[in-house]
Amino acid sequence: MYKPKPMPPFKTLDEEADFWDTHDTSPLMRGEKVALEDLELIEKEKKEVLVIRIQKSIKKKIEEIAKAKGINPTTLSRMWLIEKLTQTKANL
Repeated sequence: MYKPKPMPPFKTLDEEADFWDTHDTSPLMRGEKVALEDLELIEKEKKEVLVIRIQKSIKKKIEEIAKAKGINPTTLSRMWLIEKLTQTKANL
């Protein structure tokens, strides 16, 4: 199996998490020879903002789960919203 060259180190864990959250790694899973810096973005830059007011306890739980997964709470929340939208659309 092809093993890509290591990337230069990230400056912070958040920067590294953001990279892996936003880039399509499926070519690597298929064994394709792709440089990590050439991986496609999963989606275009986000241009819309949605403000959702939630209880502090809910926010804290989201932050704890995100930290355990090594991702940003905003990314986790966006992933959950997309999952729920996909499930809802499939059930219509």
